[in-house]
Amino acid sequence: MRNLALATLATLATAATLALTTAPAQAAAPPPPPPPTPADAVVWDMNEAAGATVMQDSGPQGLNGVIDPSGVQTGFMLAGVTGYSWVHRPPEQGPPSPERIIQVPDNAYLDAGSDTFTIEIRYRTKENFGNIIQKGQAHTFGGQWKIQNPQGIPSCLFTGKTGRVATAAKTPLNDNQWHVLTCVKTPTSVTMYVDGVYRNKKNGTTGLIDNKKPVTVGGKIECDQIRVTCDYYSGQIDYVKISHTA
Repeated sequence: MRNLALATLATLATAATLALTTAPAQAAAPPPPPPPTPADAVVWDMNEAAGATVMQDSGPQGLNGVIDPSGVQTGFMLAGVTGYSWVHRPPEQGPPSPERIIQVPDNAYLDAGSDTFTIEIRYRTKENFGNIIQKGQAHTFGGQWKIQNPQGIPSCLFTGKTGRVATAAKTPLNDNQWHVLTCVKTPTSVTMYVDGVYRNKKNGTTGLIDNKKPVTVGGKIECDQIRVTCDYYSGQIDYVKISHTA
């Protein structure tokens, strides 16, 4: 019996030693940072002077937008930043105000396609509504992508041939401070970063996104404020970048 007791004690001691020396499970790897802006990206710096009628693309694509100065204030200055500003307007108030919408003609580079597609904006708002930027609308043939601001919580949405994938910032960002919002669509997911920090991810597949609509900044163009609301954006935008990566 004494030998059995000693053997039992030895077994327990060995088990305790193993429990103390076993390495803890490794923590999950942190999510990767947003991809860098490639050299061929579309870059709308939005630093034109007051009264500008063209939103210049400083990248090699040369995809410029059309501005109506009666609806969009260019040359807006705030704490050393030059951008565009949209005065407050309830998003569903009639009649429609197409002068608030900047349009960039359709181009294949502006479609999300089926590869990795990134939209980055630096914006500032105190409102809890509005579509900030989009290409296509809910029932557009070929799908759509957009960044919107419901309840002040920005979200990125992509709809394609095989599905719809969206993710949001989790918390409101309508604090009237500048924020960088980055939406990255890959063939299998949509990820959002806020001020360069991972915020949220949704797995899913959209399939091809390719429509014939212009990019619109500041709301929708196919709307009447009765059957289809225009979802006008109120606030400021410092820049927009759009890019594809393999």
